Amino acid sequence: MTYEDGTPEIIDSRDLIARADEIEAANDAADDGEDDDRDQDERDDETELLAAIRELADAGIADWEYGAVLIREDHFKEYAEQLAEDIGAIDSEASWPLSYIDWDAAADALAQDYTSVTFLGTDYYVR
Repeated sequence: MTYEDGTPEIIDSRDLIARADEIEAANDAADDGEDDDRDQDERDDETELLAAIRELADAGIADWEYGAVLIREDHFKEYAEQLAEDIGAIDSEASWPLSYIDWDAAADALAQDYTSVTFLGTDYYVR
């Protein structure tokens, strides 16, 4: 899912690496005199995106090349709930104790194992 501002809930670093490669290839082609169908605003946006991706790549995130997962900070509670279900820690079919779990506290505890990073002005957690 993507928010109204265009930022996704979850980002895989491999998608960012692929996007950076696309931008660099388009820039190289334009520098070599090939047709560039991007307008100046699009090129500026891509330059900003490329700089932000490079900054993340240089941040020392573990498994960057192999698929580090960035979870948008305001989606982290839902992520924690889904993770608990995925690993079998809870039964999603049971009403008890699910309706009594403090998911904010559970997400805060889970966040202890994550690092906060900012990407294009949005905060994400990454492990």
